[in-house]
Amino acid sequence: MTPQEIHNRDVGGIVKAIIKPTLEAGHDFTSVLVILESVIVGVMLFAVRIGYGNDERVLDRLMEGVKTRLEEQRAKNAKSN
Repeated sequence: MTPQEIHNRDVGGIVKAIIKPTLEAGHDFTSVLVILESVIVGVMLFAVRIGYGNDERVLDRLMEGVKTRLEEQRAKNAKSN
């Protein structure tokens, strides 16, 4: 299984695990973003610790990837509508 296949298989459950219990507990979407922020910080600290780069390099790569994936998803959704 390729990394992309693993990602596509697992991401839905990860997203639901962050969003669903938070909103069901009566919190607003800001709380969801705070949880996401904490996850990102934890992953970034791990990336820096294993030598992937410094904070800025890791954050730049993360945001580049986020922008690319968002564009891909928006294009895919536009085609299906």
